Amino acid sequence: MSFKTMLCASVVACLPTLVLAQDNAPRDLSPRNLTVPTEDRVVPSVTPVPVKTISGGINVQTLGDVSAEATGVLSGNHAFPSDMWSGISRPFAERLIARLPARPSAPYLRILQRRLLLSTATPPKGPAGPKSLLSLRAEKLAQMGQLEDVLSLIDSAPQNDQTDDLKMLEARVLLLAGQTSKACALAAQNIQNGDNPFWVKTLAFCRMLAKQGDQAMLSLSLLKEMGDKDPVYYSLMDALHTGDKAKVDDLPAPKALDIALIAATKATLSDQVRQIEDPNFLRFLTQSGDVEATQKTLALNLASTDFLAEVYKKQPFSKDELGNPIASAENMPPFKAQALLYQVTTTEGQLAVIQAETINMALDLARPDNQFNSISRLYQPLLSKMNRSIDMLWFAPTAIRALLATGDWETAKEWYLMLRNAAFTDNDAAQNWNAVRPLAVLAGFDVSNDAVSQTLKSWWQAQPEQPESYLLGAKVFALVDGMGLPVPDMLWVSLINGPTLPDAITPKPGLAIKMKEAADEGQLGETVLMFLNAINHHKASDLDPTFLSDSLKALRAVGLERDARAVAVETALQAGL
Repeated sequence: MSFKTMLCASVVACLPTLVLAQDNAPRDLSPRNLTVPTEDRVVPSVTPVPVKTISGGINVQTLGDVSAEATGVLSGNHAFPSDMWSGISRPFAERLIARLPARPSAPYLRILQRRLLLSTATPPKGPAGPKSLLSLRAEKLAQMGQLEDVLSLIDSAPQNDQTDDLKMLEARVLLLAGQTSKACALAAQNIQNGDNPFWVKTLAFCRMLAKQGDQAMLSLSLLKEMGDKDPVYYSLMDALHTGDKAKVDDLPAPKALDIALIAATKATLSDQVRQIEDPNFLRFLTQSGDVEATQKTLALNLASTDFLAEVYKKQPFSKDELGNPIASAENMPPFKAQALLYQVTTTEGQLAVIQAETINMALDLARPDNQFNSISRLYQPLLSKMNRSIDMLWFAPTAIRALLATGDWETAKEWYLMLRNAAFTDNDAAQNWNAVRPLAVLAGFDVSNDAVSQTLKSWWQAQPEQPESYLLGAKVFALVDGMGLPVPDMLWVSLINGPTLPDAITPKPGLAIKMKEAADEGQLGETVLMFLNAINHHKASDLDPTFLSDSLKALRAVGLERDARAVAVETALQAGL
């Protein structure tokens, strides 16, 4: 009798009890949820925070008789056009999709990538690879930790067109999302269609939860005899079977079953394992209450600011610390300092001037840890309602930067206009206005040619004579140039006559060149693919300024003017403007 035959025989015998027993299992797979679960699967917004200037609606796409590979869940203004893949060969598109980063380095880059993967579009022409285009898109979303996106995308495909790859991916995502019973039902349905080790291992895990440990271990013994090697999985399954305390010292590449087993066994994790940057593992650690992981997950837009706020509120502080938060925070570790400042800021009836002081310090502390965007999102509701009075002029530059970082451009513009009006009669306001004017140019608040030239000249004259200024200047001028706005010749001459700048990250030539070629031909999908692959996991602000300019021009050439503007602002903030 073959392995597949033996396995199927044992599976069929216990199927009636397997799924029914799941919900009564003694161990709960899911750690604490970030949000209250709902029965109906909701298509998530592509925009993780309110982006008033550049946001749009998102709806489930109604599909008729179309290729499953054309399936998407975006429609309307947020979706890319249905012909976005025209001009690119299918093998080339497949390779580039597979190469997309799992952790885009900034929120709007992540938005662009999700839009690309979720839009309904006619597949590119050419021979198909071993995996469908739908599978490749869904797999990349899963790597990004966008579990709801994956389930929505798979649900949008006709049932009879769902491949084995998609079914396995759905099961993995259900395990990661804590929907154990559904994952087990999928495993039971598909185990008879093949002898893939994934289904065997998943079903064994489900049996263990259903108190069918002996049958589960029999399946695993058969797998081991076939030469399967997966030390972390087998060790955790042994612990789940015996009830012993599990420990994971090393986890090279966290898999869905690994994470599900760690949750089920409440395994102890080494410090090395807790530093893993995999988005899905960070989601799990966040749900388990790991504070450091919570901040990382928030930076990836995979956690709610409400969750971080609750964590901050629970931190204990003395009366003296709460009474003197600025001085106290200076001597605290970053997380504790942020928690103290948040508690003081959100105290009921707190004075606006104290809120401004504590928010200002919180954002200053966030910059070295690359948490500026996350902390900005935390305070965005307060910033949007804060009174914009003459007494708050000193705080305006901080508010403008934070609101631009969160996508609340309308409120940022209101702060900017207040600062600009005061600049004509107040010297301090004039200096602060001059410091943020290039951001306003990139955001489109004032883009007349004369205003742009005056802005850049005044800003550049105020910069200290040091190498760092030339580096920042090169990035700012490149971004402005990329947006099709005039940079005075005298400023380029200043850079030419300035010091030699340190080497920046240069994308692979093929990506940069093909991006420009695709943009010249109006090929949106290929242009965005090249752009995202070129940046990869790097900060956009760390890339070569010439590439930054070319990339913005390329996005604008294929009609993504607003997207280019958002990327430019995001990059300028990353650069320290």
